[in-house]
Amino acid sequence: MATARSVAIIGGGIGGLTVANSLSQIGMSVSLYERAPCFIPTSGAAFGLQPNGQISLESIGFQDQAKKIIHPFLKWQIIGDNGELLAASDRLSEYGQRFGYFLGGALRSELVDLLKEPIEKSDNLHYSHNLINIKQDANGVTLLFENENEQKSVHADMVIGADGIRSTVVKQIFTETALPVHSKENVFYGIIDNIDQQTSINPLVTAKNTMTQYFGFGEFITYRAGHKGQLMWAATYPSMAPPSASEDSEWTEMNNQRDLNQCLKRFPQSHPVHQCAAATNKTRLLHFGLFYRQPRNDGWHRNRICLLGDSCHATLPYVGQGANMAIEDAISLAQCFKKSKFQMEPAFQEYYKKRFNRTKRVVNMARYMGLFLHSENPLVHSIRQRLVPWLMQSNMMIRMAEKELYENCPVPMEQRKPLDK
Repeated sequence: MATARSVAIIGGGIGGLTVANSLSQIGMSVSLYERAPCFIPTSGAAFGLQPNGQISLESIGFQDQAKKIIHPFLKWQIIGDNGELLAASDRLSEYGQRFGYFLGGALRSELVDLLKEPIEKSDNLHYSHNLINIKQDANGVTLLFENENEQKSVHADMVIGADGIRSTVVKQIFTETALPVHSKENVFYGIIDNIDQQTSINPLVTAKNTMTQYFGFGEFITYRAGHKGQLMWAATYPSMAPPSASEDSEWTEMNNQRDLNQCLKRFPQSHPVHQCAAATNKTRLLHFGLFYRQPRNDGWHRNRICLLGDSCHATLPYVGQGANMAIEDAISLAQCFKKSKFQMEPAFQEYYKKRFNRTKRVVNMARYMGLFLHSENPLVHSIRQRLVPWLMQSNMMIRMAEKELYENCPVPMEQRKPLDK
């Protein structure tokens, strides 16, 4: 049975970097190829790094560094149309006692910096490598890359496609794959630097250690990320199509501004989303459609080529698990290779068996959560206004998180403290 000791990883996002570290630590020769010419420190937004993601990172030696980039959430609050407080709970503070890790906000760029350092130091991270062709045979996989100056051929025992929802690996190898599904919603993500110096924003939505949400004319969410005074905010809006794009940056900026204006019109003028948008430098604003992938039942590998993260199970953001699932994938795949003594077929099969149902459940959960939280149906709105505050104060939310998100983590999570009856 074929074994693999060298691996080419396509895509230098959180999943690709995590699997590069994981496989390197079990003795594999790792090369990671990233299309971009470098990692831009201000690229990307913030995300919720949850206990399952954190314990997975701890298992490959990143516990201390990860804690330094997480701004823990101790309070959860819901605001109304005018930015007034409707409901609040401190139940998020119990995550630390129960699981040993807090749910918290992290900047994508800071986690990328942590994960890429060991790969860069070993000269195994290769920028400006745009994949254009893949061929595999009984002896391995040959990849052809191009950049502005040249084409380059690389050979490896196996390939991991961690290149996101628009994966080139999927397009070339998994040719029958359905296209990603647009959820009929788009989102603006913004990062506000030096938030403590901003006096024009409602202080309720900039509070430390607090996640703030609004469900009315679209969803609005804010939280601090990291420990350098940065606030993430996001606002969704319904749309039959994703934002239009162009190679003309001026054209794209003009259309983004038009779409932002239309999005903001949905919110009352006294809503803090207007203050957040006004305080955000346009270079720190992201605008994109919200997509997910239908779970694929035909496996995540073809011979020597395997998928990871958004390339095989992209999810909507409404349970905050996208990056965490990619991190889990990376740990699980390394565990499977170690167990199989680097034999590819049994490792890939066990990886899929362990990960498919878990990721499928998260993808579906996020999709249905989005439909419920963003429904404009008056009856659903009335139910939501009563149900969410009740859930915030009950044990049910923590129990749901434990059962649905944390119980089947590839690194077992110890229960530090039982919940009260």
